[in-house]
Amino acid sequence: MNYDAYMLLWENAHIKVKHIEYVFNNEVQKKEVMNYSSLLIITVGEAEIVIGNNPYHVQRFSIFHIGKSQTLHIKSKKPLNYFLIHYKGDVIYADAFMQHLQMQYQPFQTEFSCVPANPIVIQKLLYDMFNKWQTGSIHEHVFVKASFYELIYRVFQELAEGQGRPHEMDKVELARLFLEEHINEPLSIQTLADSLQISTRHLLRIFKARYGIGPQIYLQQIKIKRAKQYLIANQYDIKEIAISLGYEDEYYFSRAFKKETSMAPSIFRLKYTAVMSEIAITNENHFQYNKNQLEQAKRFKIGENEVMMKKMLKHIKTPFLLSLLVLLAACGEDTKQPAENNESVPKTEEAETKTITDDSGREVEIPVKAQRIVTDWYMGQILALDVVPVGAITANLDYAAFLKPYYKDGEITNVGTDGNASLEKILELKPDLIITWNPEDVEKYEKIAPTIVFSDTAYNSATDEVKAMGEFLGRQEEAAVFAKDFENRVTQAQQKINAAIPEGATFTIFDLFEKNATVVGNSSVSGGRALYQILGVKPQEKIQELFDTKESNGGRYEISYEVVGDYVGDYVFVINFFNKDGKLPPTWTNLDVIKNNKTIPLEAEYYFASDPLSGLHQAEDLADKIVEYTKSQEK
Repeated sequence: MNYDAYMLLWENAHIKVKHIEYVFNNEVQKKEVMNYSSLLIITVGEAEIVIGNNPYHVQRFSIFHIGKSQTLHIKSKKPLNYFLIHYKGDVIYADAFMQHLQMQYQPFQTEFSCVPANPIVIQKLLYDMFNKWQTGSIHEHVFVKASFYELIYRVFQELAEGQGRPHEMDKVELARLFLEEHINEPLSIQTLADSLQISTRHLLRIFKARYGIGPQIYLQQIKIKRAKQYLIANQYDIKEIAISLGYEDEYYFSRAFKKETSMAPSIFRLKYTAVMSEIAITNENHFQYNKNQLEQAKRFKIGENEVMMKKMLKHIKTPFLLSLLVLLAACGEDTKQPAENNESVPKTEEAETKTITDDSGREVEIPVKAQRIVTDWYMGQILALDVVPVGAITANLDYAAFLKPYYKDGEITNVGTDGNASLEKILELKPDLIITWNPEDVEKYEKIAPTIVFSDTAYNSATDEVKAMGEFLGRQEEAAVFAKDFENRVTQAQQKINAAIPEGATFTIFDLFEKNATVVGNSSVSGGRALYQILGVKPQEKIQELFDTKESNGGRYEISYEVVGDYVGDYVFVINFFNKDGKLPPTWTNLDVIKNNKTIPLEAEYYFASDPLSGLHQAEDLADKIVEYTKSQEK
């Protein structure tokens, strides 16, 4: 936003305040089209607001500018305080430049926002404006007009000087709206996260925090809700409904529908259409396919989708195809009538399975105590329970050397490379449970074995992670033993460090790249979790500022080599894996800690992983390195 241009326009603006509204301590459900340009200032409370098509989740003092004719929607479930100031503005221009500037920036129509760093001064100004406005006095209204200019000045001053910041759009709501609008399309968590400019794990965390379930489960639920409407309408066959909602075929749809409703689609239709036929149908009962859904249904009817399916089947390897056909045959039973006397069927597996809710919000039936486990990421959490998985992507283990003593060569079968697991290899291992980090892979994995999504970001500590994994795997006692040992060993490592360093000492981990240095974050790779979270040492001041104000990229914060000296702590760890053969610039080589050999090198193969087991060993290794370094500096 060009703040200089806007301030120039406001300097030449003529403003007339039309009305000031103040709502105090009320739950709000408000939808209004603005008759004038307006300022909305939420001072207390939490609310969902939408300006035009832009959603925001407000949790603290926030200011929004709304253009004339835009729609404002406010929804709060708890008491809310806000001011709404309506005004009419014109720019008085004497030359073509100002006229062009007004046409380009449209200051009274442009939507902008500010979360101020100094809300107390602004709030006092707002109270004074409202109280003066209430008098109806022309004299007092002149005060209101002058105060309005001051309010605008303070907003732009905060934004221009970087003290305040624009209010971020509600990324959770944007994600939800995307799901609602693309119900008939395959969901790519990665694509959705990329469009919101956040990581997939951050998206999963914030979505689950708001709605209690992950985006995939949310999408599944709205698909089932829409499917119920189509079934009750009784105008479309099950194949058409399946295709219109983005399912591969009617068998997979039937399986998903039965899992959510405990009845097959055909049974649901028979049960509820009889009831609905007795109810007068109004316009509110009508729903329709959108154009894309109708086209999909038509293509299915003329066999286009069947042709596409045949082409796809040619590329599927035989072992997996055989397994898939067996599963689809089982799914076909969903459309049959249930047995009249279910009580006569023995429930031989009831004691061997349990239903859990995984970290994506899915309910999954899994073994009480899984024996043959395959994972595409969470080796450390599993090995910490004295369980060796039968399969994993072992390429990751080249950079998790602390885990190698916990299994024997040949015990773990490699099931993939570069983060991609082979379904054929997993199928050959006959797992009874698959554990993945990626919700997008659940659909293909669960055709082989029960699959759970595990998310390390869902837990507050390393021991909480292992305890959660212990609950999933039926190893609660092993988890408790690990947690106790973990805490004792970390306490000893902390005592070593505290005895060796001065009070208030600060720490930095640099991970060197060719074009820039990076500062290792406090929650992830390269020893950051072990140093800052597990050992609890103090980050250097500017590094703490990064932790507080910015989101890391892959567990690191990129910084230019030009300013690398600003991030040097009292103790400096260095990892040089990505720039082994590169030339480092003088801004690095001329640092005092580099010239005087006062850095502590870390071996990349031991410090890539951030699981609890690796983190424990990293913490102990870091403590030993700090003590050793301190002694060397005393000589």
